[in-house]
Amino acid sequence: ELRRSFVNLPVGHPDGARMFVHAHSLDMSESLLESLPRTPFFVKDQALRYVRANSAMLDLSGVATRGDLIGKTERDLFPEPVRARNEALDRQVMRTMKPLKDRLDLCVRMQAPPVWLLSGRWPVIDGDGEVVGVAGIARILEAERRQPAYERLRVALDYLHANFAAPFDIAEMARRAGVSSCQLKRDFASVFGVPPRRYLTKIRLEAALDRLAGGGPIVDVGHACGSPDQCAFSRRLRPAVGMC
Repeated sequence: ELRRSFVNLPVGHPDGARMFVHAHSLDMSESLLESLPRTPFFVKDQALRYVRANSAMLDLSGVATRGDLIGKTERDLFPEPVRARNEALDRQVMRTMKPLKDRLDLCVRMQAPPVWLLSGRWPVIDGDGEVVGVAGIARILEAERRQPAYERLRVALDYLHANFAAPFDIAEMARRAGVSSCQLKRDFASVFGVPPRRYLTKIRLEAALDRLAGGGPIVDVGHACGSPDQCAFSRRLRPAVGMC
């Protein structure tokens, strides 16, 4: 059973960002997320069949009961472009054993209006370090009237993730998104609660933690993640790994 494969990692473990939750907390996680109507949650096995889902995920998939979802794949529930995109992301997470966070995508559904999702995916790892599935959670964003802002943010996010080690350039990012720098800052604040520069810092820290877990020297990691000043990099990194 898939839930027996979930592992527990102590707080501060360098691989913690790559894993999901303790086996015994899976039922609790699903139960807690059941009370959040705009927060779809799922777990899939290696064949990308649904094995867990909350009610919000049922609503998103357009089914009435868990029995209509469990054992199915996205091919049974979503149009082909959505299926292809999501399953490609699932396979990427399982192949790399690294999470994907803050994905902003338009989810087209078969029998309901499309919705914008801010989502994340994590690999499910067993006690032997083998990938046995993928887990995901999403937040359904506000109504369609904000679609232009979500389109702009998707462009900006793609740019930040692809260029996180480069010097921060809000003007270039705004140009690609087709808006002013001020408008882009407002868009970030409305969805993420932080300005673009602070969001970039989060991306860099996550990338740094991943590289440090692989044994890279801290000086090289800092340079690779856009922080050539080792002292400043170390100051930012300490809170992220629970160090004083």
